Amino acid sequence: MKKLIINSLCGCLLIATGSCKKDKTFSKEGGDVKIYMSQAVSNLVDDNGYTTISVIQRATGQADSLFSFDVNAYFGGSGYLHAPGDVQITFQLDYSKWDSINKARTTAGLPVFEKIPDSVFSFPTTTAVIKNGSNISENIAFKISSGKIQKDHNYMIPLGIASVSGGYAINTQKSTALFIVKAEDPSLDRTNWTINEFDSQEASGEGPNNGRAVFVLDGNTSTFWTSQWDGFEPPLPHHVSIDMHATIALNGVIITRRQNVTNGSPRAFNVDVSMDGSTWKAAGTYELAAVNPKQFFLFAAPMSARYFRITVTTVWGVANSTFLSEIGAF
Repeated sequence: MKKLIINSLCGCLLIATGSCKKDKTFSKEGGDVKIYMSQAVSNLVDDNGYTTISVIQRATGQADSLFSFDVNAYFGGSGYLHAPGDVQITFQLDYSKWDSINKARTTAGLPVFEKIPDSVFSFPTTTAVIKNGSNISENIAFKISSGKIQKDHNYMIPLGIASVSGGYAINTQKSTALFIVKAEDPSLDRTNWTINEFDSQEASGEGPNNGRAVFVLDGNTSTFWTSQWDGFEPPLPHHVSIDMHATIALNGVIITRRQNVTNGSPRAFNVDVSMDGSTWKAAGTYELAAVNPKQFFLFAAPMSARYFRITVTTVWGVANSTFLSEIGAF
């Protein structure tokens, strides 16, 4: 891992071990002053030269938000502590090595990188300045749309220094940072979640590994919770509540129906939230489509809760019982 080394005795910035000189004018005549991109040598850079950025994807219906990532420029050279005048740095996307990078990845059996779409990426300010008396520029940021970025894409952003003012050299080995951008599912981690209570479940009719409320938290869409139907079939509504074992600001819930079964699948349902599992506050009423993929339901505003409850009030088709494969939240 590349690291900057700071000599604590005289404060000189060194790229390798060496002696320190006393402060003198920052000058191109020195021959060893070069401008480089800080993020190209950051401790976040992995052994292959990439920095991975994770963006939490917005759920359906959530307002878009822009995730910002700062970049800046630095100068390095033995014996120089600061710039004697402003040095303007211009950044740009640098695709000069794109084909060779992807060719090497193909040879190694790795997925090739994709260029990030303009609809997802923006870089509103492309210039920064190393101010007189400083050795690092101010931060400028590129932005990623969390509402438009898509999962399961291998995006990479090659961002580098295009030019510097004052005639100073660019350190071409450290002038470009390579950012891999991954879209993360907004789903909350359910590791510690448990069933709080339910009005009904099928304890035996679906076999030993199905039917009970606990199966809405097992991460397996082949299993499901169903209200009781063997011997007695209590009428709608039916509910199940979740204990998250922590107070969380919920933005909404995620529901996955029982796969490939429409009759009895939930249609309308209510969501309520609670801090203590006893006193409940309405979070909204929603309609579940009769489709297999998980569906996101956004609250009108975030709601803090430890518990939340799903109550099915109507179903597709004609049935008194109902069922769900998975319950989550975001």
